[in-house]
Amino acid sequence: MKTVAVFLCVIAIVLAEGVLDKRIVNGEKAELYAHPHQASLQLFQDSHGWYHICGAVLVGPNKLVTAAHCVQGQDATKLRVEVGALNLLDPPNAYEQTIPVEFFIIHPLYNEKGNAYPNDIAILYLSSPVTYNKNVQPAELAPKGSSFANEQCIITGWGRTIGGGPTAAHLKQAYISKITRSQCNLRWALYGQLITDKHICVYEASDPAGTRPSACQGDSGGPLMCGADFKLLAGVTSWGLASCTGGMPSVYTRVSEYVDWVEAN
Repeated sequence: MKTVAVFLCVIAIVLAEGVLDKRIVNGEKAELYAHPHQASLQLFQDSHGWYHICGAVLVGPNKLVTAAHCVQGQDATKLRVEVGALNLLDPPNAYEQTIPVEFFIIHPLYNEKGNAYPNDIAILYLSSPVTYNKNVQPAELAPKGSSFANEQCIITGWGRTIGGGPTAAHLKQAYISKITRSQCNLRWALYGQLITDKHICVYEASDPAGTRPSACQGDSGGPLMCGADFKLLAGVTSWGLASCTGGMPSVYTRVSEYVDWVEAN
């Protein structure tokens, strides 16, 4: 059976390959100003320096959301966030800012061993606020009750191109359709995973095999943007097949179910 995995760029992978894990599968290069809410969550390791581990989404001057599995067990003093970036390996552009993480809060009901990784969401707080500019702007949280059923959405990140495949430094994007919970459950039930109303799934069944877009390792914590002009943060990248083939739906934490928690913290 294929492995179900969270879309985390884990330390072991980085050390083994000596490269950054970052890219959307079957995506295209993002343009400057297209995703000003996108951030790179980075970890410092003595033997490796700073490197990208996950995505994050700016929702306030010093506040971001990411996946809980991205920060669980981490030391906040070894985390930082880079905003305004397009290519993580290029010299900083005029919009980039890199700010240390002061602390983070993991959702109290997150369960890394639970079926379908429930409540996989966390809040990052920065040591100082970002300065908003053309490529650094907060995302709007999807309101309670948002569905986006069968709408086209957009995913972004610096994750792998394929499971175990090549990487790229440039931010990638891919258009992908949001599917219903019942459609998602029909597929994930084969793997013993139960999709709830706290999840949101995307999948392109109509695309030929091998061309379907998908999130992959290194994309965890990044945004699923839906609604008019893709302005609403509908989901936070959580998990899917480790092979990242797009043959199964990618699963996100449904932000509209956590609006009160995010706003209260």
